[in-house]
Amino acid sequence: MKKIFAISAGRSDYDRYLPILEELNKRSNVNLYLILAGAHYSSKFGKTFKFINKNFKIIKPRKVNKSYSDKSTWLIRRFSEDLNFLSKNIQKYKPDVLIVMGDRLEILIAPIASIPNNIPVIHFYGGAVTEGAVDELVRHAVTKLSHYHFVALNKYKNRLIQLGEEKWRINTAGIHNINLLKSVKKISIHNLSKTIGINLSDPYLLLTFHPVTLELKKIKNQINSIVKAIKKTKLNVVITYPNADIGHDKIIKIILKKMFNKKKYKIIKNCGIEIYSNLLQNCLAMVGNSSSGIVEAATFNIPVVNIGTRQDGKFKPKNVLDCGYSWKDIYNKILKAKNKKLSKKYNNSKNPYEAKIPLKKIVKMILNIDNRDKILRKKFIDIKKNF
Repeated sequence: MKKIFAISAGRSDYDRYLPILEELNKRSNVNLYLILAGAHYSSKFGKTFKFINKNFKIIKPRKVNKSYSDKSTWLIRRFSEDLNFLSKNIQKYKPDVLIVMGDRLEILIAPIASIPNNIPVIHFYGGAVTEGAVDELVRHAVTKLSHYHFVALNKYKNRLIQLGEEKWRINTAGIHNINLLKSVKKISIHNLSKTIGINLSDPYLLLTFHPVTLELKKIKNQINSIVKAIKKTKLNVVITYPNADIGHDKIIKIILKKMFNKKKYKIIKNCGIEIYSNLLQNCLAMVGNSSSGIVEAATFNIPVVNIGTRQDGKFKPKNVLDCGYSWKDIYNKILKAKNKKLSKKYNNSKNPYEAKIPLKKIVKMILNIDNRDKILRKKFIDIKKNF
């Protein structure tokens, strides 16, 4: 029986985790346990732990800290609590493998706790670049602290090789939750409108704007510019909450204050994958700086107005329209996204992020990691160049 710990920092990585976790959980020879970081328990972000599949075993802290501050000192304190909690449960359960996904600061607790315990770490979705966020630092750090990798694109595999990782440790898997989004139950526009609380039969935008963590002093101006541009379109808008990065409070407060028209705007803390998939598939366009616009939207031929620098460096499909932070630029790009002639250009284009390896094969690879001595002894592979 193989014991596996999977660490989730928040709603975004859990959604991308879900197909892999479900496939692992089906196996009779696997004991899968989830460790959830603090943001999952926060009422500010919709208590996302309630949306976790009931079939999963979650190791919960005895006392749940449901608060979530926007201060760096509080973030470090929460990080320390999560690290201590994971460390204690590693000693208690003695997992064979730790799995982490993505690039949020909280997932660093997994490789840090694994080091003194000599536990292999499997990292999903390294090798990407996001120049506008501190996630860039975390992602590459986790790569070097991990022992086995599943990346989204071959381009990202090459980056890991450039970081000195051995080729046998890296697999290009694609992102499987795209298939999950395609497979969820379709909800009629009438019922979706009733569930959300605004009329979605007319064209509407799906907005998500996360803090750009290297531009924290500019957040207020950035979100004000977005609000101004969106109001000028006179379209209905569904707004999802930002993630838990520092700066989220400013975004939330401005949105709540300025987008108060309940007939046109709906603000959602967390809606679950079924509602989100239907919102995505039926919207006129995505607006903001979420990775979902880069990764998932192309599958559904949805145009994306990608604002600012947060996603700079990522491979962007043809449906992505980049723009700056000025309200005029955002407004004009939204008008461009509405152009039906433009949409025809990418209607038949393939999403490069879709799955490359079947889920069963990924699970088999994970379960075949048995030679602890080989997997733990990392070698740095120098790239030979002629100088």
